[in-house]
Amino acid sequence: MQTILTGKSSNPYSPRMGHDRFARWRLVMMRRRRLLLSFSGIDGSGKTTQVKLLENRLKQNGIPTVRMWSRWRPLLSLPLLQVLRWTGQLRVHKKDFLSIVEFQDHKNEGVASLWCFATQLENFLKTSLKISLPLALGRTVICDRYTLDLLVDGMSDLHDSPNSLRLGFKLLRLLPRPDRAFLIDTDAEVAFERKPDLPTVSHNVERIRLFRSMYHNAGVKLMDGRRSPDAIHQDVWSLVSGMISSR
Repeated sequence: MQTILTGKSSNPYSPRMGHDRFARWRLVMMRRRRLLLSFSGIDGSGKTTQVKLLENRLKQNGIPTVRMWSRWRPLLSLPLLQVLRWTGQLRVHKKDFLSIVEFQDHKNEGVASLWCFATQLENFLKTSLKISLPLALGRTVICDRYTLDLLVDGMSDLHDSPNSLRLGFKLLRLLPRPDRAFLIDTDAEVAFERKPDLPTVSHNVERIRLFRSMYHNAGVKLMDGRRSPDAIHQDVWSLVSGMISSR
């Protein structure tokens, strides 16, 4: 009997057939698995670029994905903001559509704690609502700024240490923990040149100091933001795709 060899194997137990089935199974699992991912870093660090690259990569693999941006905006805390501005206890720096609020009276701990609670309660409620519905619908959510960023902004504006025990900051720790979180770390001067949203470079320096002192305990992966965006993305994707396929 003569055996005719072709390019395709009909043997269901052949390595090639097994590889194809595994690839299809892996893709199905990736589509079913919802994830909460986050990118942190100072303005101009390149985190938004990484968010967009990962969002596109996930969508190309058939994974429903939404992007969420989280930054404090005065709504419930607006009346308190106006009172503290009138009394000279807060200074507001405005740049484009951003408002950076800096606490001036460092000795008035009671007012500082009240302001912290009001703003972080607002952050907690708005961020919870933004991520809850997409996750409930089975979508992967990528956060452009998340808990670590909100903590750093709040502590920097109040001139607090990373060990601050204010009740407002404790609220943020109740937000869902990301399946994978990244901190895009870069130099203060480079970030300020890219995106001068903060009043001075020194504001970037202070925020970088807080990020670097807090990221490890928060379970965040440090990424060198001085590398090319594509190189950073490849490292991010290897971690995210590996995590999805292992679930």
